[in-house]
Amino acid sequence: MKVIKVKEIPLSLARDLLSARQKSIPLEPYQASALSHASKFSKLPPDKSEKLVEELTSEFKLSRATAVQVANIVPSTPQELRVLLAKESRVFLPEDLEKVLEVVKKYTG
Repeated sequence: MKVIKVKEIPLSLARDLLSARQKSIPLEPYQASALSHASKFSKLPPDKSEKLVEELTSEFKLSRATAVQVANIVPSTPQELRVLLAKESRVFLPEDLEKVLEVVKKYTG
């Protein structure tokens, strides 16, 4: 297999891509493991996940990697969110965290 492009994607999209691939050819063991993990832990549909990632990157200037993790985990408290935002190179005020959580709730509700 040849890597053409590297891009962070939400678990739900990985699940759908691996499921589609599984229909045409058998998955490698690591792919089957990734599909199992994505099936168990993805919380949003792929379209909502991608829209959430786009909104987080554009509105809050989060890196794509961080936004994908937020979409995968769907934090519900400021403490959970703060852990995910730790890799960002800036400080988030409590009101910023609440605004991000409101956006996340918009996609989960």
